[in-house]
Amino acid sequence: MMKKSTLKIALIAALVVFAIVPAIILGAVGTFTIAKYGSDIQHEELEKVSLSRATALDMVFSGYMADASALSMNANIIKTINGGAAGDAEIKAIAGGSSDILDILIVSSTGTVLQSVSGKQKSSFEHFTEDGTLPSVSGLVSWESYGKDAVFVSSPIYANPDDRTGGMLGYVIVVADVTNAEAGIGKALSGKYLDGNAHMMIIDEEGNAVNFDGNGTAMKSAQVDSAFTGSNTQSIFDSTNNISEDLVITNVRSEKFGKYTAVYGFIPNNVSWRWVGFVESGAIGGFAVKTNIILWIACAVVVVIAFIIASVVIGKFIGNMHDMVRTMNSTNVSEGISAMRFTVKNEKSELGSIQKTFNDFLDEVELNSQRYRTISDLSNNMLFEWDYHKESMYVSDNTLAKFDINTTTSTLSNGRFIDALMSKEDAEKYKRDVNTMLKKQTNITSEYQLTSKSGTPVWVSVSMTVVTDRVGEALRVIGVMTDIDNEKKMELQLSERASYDFLSQLYNRPTFIRKLSAELDRRGPKKIAVTFIDVDDFKFINDRYGHTVGDEVIRYVADTIKVKVEDRGGFAGRFGGDEFVLCFTDQDDIAKIDQIAMDLIDELYVGYTTSDSQLINVRASIGIAFCPDHTEDVNELLSFSDTAMYFVKKNGKTNYHIYVPEDSASGEYIDPEGY
Repeated sequence: MMKKSTLKIALIAALVVFAIVPAIILGAVGTFTIAKYGSDIQHEELEKVSLSRATALDMVFSGYMADASALSMNANIIKTINGGAAGDAEIKAIAGGSSDILDILIVSSTGTVLQSVSGKQKSSFEHFTEDGTLPSVSGLVSWESYGKDAVFVSSPIYANPDDRTGGMLGYVIVVADVTNAEAGIGKALSGKYLDGNAHMMIIDEEGNAVNFDGNGTAMKSAQVDSAFTGSNTQSIFDSTNNISEDLVITNVRSEKFGKYTAVYGFIPNNVSWRWVGFVESGAIGGFAVKTNIILWIACAVVVVIAFIIASVVIGKFIGNMHDMVRTMNSTNVSEGISAMRFTVKNEKSELGSIQKTFNDFLDEVELNSQRYRTISDLSNNMLFEWDYHKESMYVSDNTLAKFDINTTTSTLSNGRFIDALMSKEDAEKYKRDVNTMLKKQTNITSEYQLTSKSGTPVWVSVSMTVVTDRVGEALRVIGVMTDIDNEKKMELQLSERASYDFLSQLYNRPTFIRKLSAELDRRGPKKIAVTFIDVDDFKFINDRYGHTVGDEVIRYVADTIKVKVEDRGGFAGRFGGDEFVLCFTDQDDIAKIDQIAMDLIDELYVGYTTSDSQLINVRASIGIAFCPDHTEDVNELLSFSDTAMYFVKKNGKTNYHIYVPEDSASGEYIDPEGY
């Protein structure tokens, strides 16, 4: 037998080897890991903040384009093209509502200014092209008329604006001030981030940049740092030209230009500009040096403390170990409870009495164990037990017959027990339940869906309880599983039926509002669109063709709109009568919501053929509202989309409209159909 001092020295030497060497390895690995982590974190921050600002830029440019598009379809604007001055109030109303807009002009197809907020009638539009075409969004250009640099947004005016036919008559042009730090573009770009080292700018193909110096001013190419001129500017445009306009915000490019690290991307529906977020490369990852020093100090402190504590513990442990060995040497221990017995040499001695009592205790434990297993085998319930001390799992035979569980590798929560038979969501719930049970030392009962040996999902109710010793330490967990598959499936079927509108098979109003509330709660930085649809002249359809055909039309509309959200994360509902609501969560769909609305109107108008071969062209009015653009409250979001729909009703029907606050001030629409 090794002497006490020799064993103590050996254990301390082993501690030194197994504590200090891993600490050095950990410190070395941590040094490189933290350096890379710091760089990755700051690069991710550069990308996220730049993306957020790019989204704001998209909204500002989209606002300009939406104003121009709406005006180009206005009947009074068309009258202005034909020689009247009817559009004067409309352009002044739009220009007056935005401090960004320098001017709004109505220009003929030959470049003559027919109407202008600033009074430039009968003059020639400064930047009209020889072929008579204008870009939807221009680059940064100089203006003699306004004495500064600005961009313009154009939208063509057609004789028949609904289907863009009848000939192009001219343009609505919105001139926007991008050099003002208080304007929309300036607010989106101004200020620094990433500890004051990063900037944001937009740049056009000519190398003109806005906000490169971080103070909201626009500069010509000569003022832009050399890293972003010439071939590099061309590279930025070339590498983003192949991005779909529906996906541009999230398709970020990352590249080094000279001394800068930059992220950049496309602005939707805007081929003239690119956004660029950039920071000097040397500013990324510098903070990791201090962190690494702290790591090495922490490792050294931990090693010293561990060495001191271990030396004290080893000293006490070695002092008592020889007594323990002498006692255990007199006991024959083998595998299984039945073999774990002391050999009693003298029953009258104190040690013999203790040994006999311990043997009797083991006999009782063995008897109880056999009784427990017999009861579990005879029960219809499925039983399991986890022993913390032995780290062993017992599962009743009827459980093993139904589910594929390997008791030799399973622990209570290592992912190889019943949680291996669950979906990811149920497995996470199971782990939370187990942690709650162990922490609070209480019983828990929960329901999970497991996959049986046959591959069939089975609902079970699981009840578990923790058995502790007298000081509250967990000894074992005992659980009972009950097959509730039939009852659960019936419950789910009843719940599902109660969630749907019978006629349309879309969500009913309470279910739609509940799901919309859940989407708003978990949306994070994402955008959500709500579309309110009302069938035009539905009362006429009911009166002329009868309510049976009216019901068929409702089902036709439901089937048509369901396609727009099916398998894309969105959902639809019917609020009653001829009112339908859609929720769009896919960011690509939301970016092109106006096109989806027009497609839906066109598809409905194709019409529904009744059983007696009558074609009914279905017309619809659509209102659209966004979260968080308009509100983050579910009731207001529905109300705003409804208000936007009524705006369409008041202005000719069979169209779509995106909510603006002015809609709410216009008063409630009274439907002449009586609905």
